[in-house]
Amino acid sequence: MKKHISKICLLLLCPFFGQQLAAQSLSFTPERPLQQKKITFSYQPKGGDLEFSDNAKATMAFYSDFKWHTTNVILKRAKDNWEGEYLLPAKSAFIALRFYQGDSINPEATDNNKGMGYFSRTYLENKKDVPGSFLVEAAFHSGLTGNWSLNSFLNPVKDAAMVDSLLKKDAKFLQNNLRSVLFTYLDLKRLTMSATDFDVFADETIKNELKKGNLNEDLLAEMQRYYLKIKNTKAADLLAQQIELNYPKSGTARLLLYKKVTEEKSGENFQAAAEDYLKRFPYVEWKKNPDEKGFIYYSLYRGLAANYFESGQTEKFLSLFKDIDFKTANEIYRWNLTRGEMAGKADRKMLYGLSLKIIPYLIDHQKDGSYLIDFDHDQQKAQDNADNQMNDRLFTHIILAKDQQDYAGAIPYFKYLSKTGMYSNADLNAMHVYILEKLGDEKSVKPLLENSVAANAVTPAMFEKLKQVYMDAHNGNENGYQEYISALIPADKKNEMRIHVMSNMVDYPLIPFSLEDADGKMVHSKDWADQIVVIDFWATWCRPCIEAFPGMQLLVDQYAKDPKVAVYMIGTMQFGDYKAKSVKYVRDNHYRFNLLHDAVGAKGEQDQVFRSLTPLFKSSAIPRKIIVKNGKVRYSSEGYSGSPSQLRDELSMAIEILRAEK
Repeated sequence: MKKHISKICLLLLCPFFGQQLAAQSLSFTPERPLQQKKITFSYQPKGGDLEFSDNAKATMAFYSDFKWHTTNVILKRAKDNWEGEYLLPAKSAFIALRFYQGDSINPEATDNNKGMGYFSRTYLENKKDVPGSFLVEAAFHSGLTGNWSLNSFLNPVKDAAMVDSLLKKDAKFLQNNLRSVLFTYLDLKRLTMSATDFDVFADETIKNELKKGNLNEDLLAEMQRYYLKIKNTKAADLLAQQIELNYPKSGTARLLLYKKVTEEKSGENFQAAAEDYLKRFPYVEWKKNPDEKGFIYYSLYRGLAANYFESGQTEKFLSLFKDIDFKTANEIYRWNLTRGEMAGKADRKMLYGLSLKIIPYLIDHQKDGSYLIDFDHDQQKAQDNADNQMNDRLFTHIILAKDQQDYAGAIPYFKYLSKTGMYSNADLNAMHVYILEKLGDEKSVKPLLENSVAANAVTPAMFEKLKQVYMDAHNGNENGYQEYISALIPADKKNEMRIHVMSNMVDYPLIPFSLEDADGKMVHSKDWADQIVVIDFWATWCRPCIEAFPGMQLLVDQYAKDPKVAVYMIGTMQFGDYKAKSVKYVRDNHYRFNLLHDAVGAKGEQDQVFRSLTPLFKSSAIPRKIIVKNGKVRYSSEGYSGSPSQLRDELSMAIEILRAEK
């Protein structure tokens, strides 16, 4: 795609489809799209964001048989235009098009006629209006289609006069077919009336439909939900009772009872209600004919598990792991065992005993596809997520095994890590080394360390161990050690790191500052003229900040003897006696850092230097690393990957790139 130097032109709008203007436009053949006929359209992108696109795409939305549908339409280049065609289905009433480049969900560029949309009502074979098409047009304009994705086809505007005008044109259709569009109609009428008048109108309209009879479960459910929407709880409750009486085993009855269960505030009351629910609507029965309400069981099992766990009902807790899917079982483990292990308050022996029984269940169900609905039925993404979740649960299990000194019991579970998770977690790699050493399996330590270096997931202690292993194999000589380490890292990993580093390069002026260090002395940024300076913004309350400290120590040690490079840790956004807390934490944990305290700003918050850089960061999140050279911020990155060695390599690569600049 050719690049614009700058955008300096305003786009002309195209209010009529058959009209070709000097700016982007759309025309149909035939001019009035007919049901069950092929239409062709010609899109002219001149003056819009797709003017220079070499791969324009189109998504068509159409309303047919009282439902919205979307489909992709292939475009072909025809000189300066893009052309497409589509066979309109029977009963279609309305069509709209959106043009874009790249991915349809996160496009690189789009054209929806500057928010006014490209659309048309469709027509009958005799070229007369399709009954209901005016109501659909009103819903489309107002953003009341019930399909949020259609709001990208234009910028919705809730114009009461426009809605009223269009509904009047469909008066005859509405008189005979109101039930088929009842709730869209009510949503539109709501725009044209006062709140009080509308509530009365909606109640009367729904009651009229109820009097007509011939009501199925779905219609009753929609009516019940609409009464809740307008806060008419009395009418909603009456309909709920009718549904439970007439359709006691239906999905709607299942949902209504679920809502009652979740209203229980007491743990004991919730437990009793949830257990009764599962007897009336067993999960195994739902699995035989599942619908979109699977979240009910996910929520109930999660709530029951938490109640059982917290109240010490161990047997009931374990009994849940019988028929549930991987997604639900994983969440129960995460919320109770992983959370309990991380908080450090639960009995770790008890946690390990539970984990020994649950982890095999997770392994057996890992490929059941239960995450498919969360990833739009993309099997690869759903399975990747399941594998990543399994890696995290195995991490907890191995921690618990290590704590209980069951080293032999921990070893078999490393093989269940995914291919990408096998060596990617530095803390897990460090535990693996520790466990192998406890088992006396020194032979396996070296290849594990080498694979960890290749994955760039190494702790400082692991580097020390590998260095010792290397020297033991070279008669105590460390010559060639750095070259050995460098050769272990694959070229593609190094290239990937360089691409990442270059993407974080910036050029932003640093406002000079003076900050107090751990000994009460002042450090002035103006004194850094001849240095490349790394700054880590952190806080004692920020867990990722603290977790990144080993990586920062690796960086400090790497450049300890280099007078041209300095590293400062600036504590920011802290409270209370933050100076004493920061110094105590760093010194108690034996980190060799140059510690600075961010200054207190005019509003009394300890974030003056960090706040001066938020226009660059566009975020207030920490940890945040920056690199300063010649009075400018030249590098900026947020967050922590979890690997000390990866953090060290990222920042050292950025330092060397800046050092090499002329």
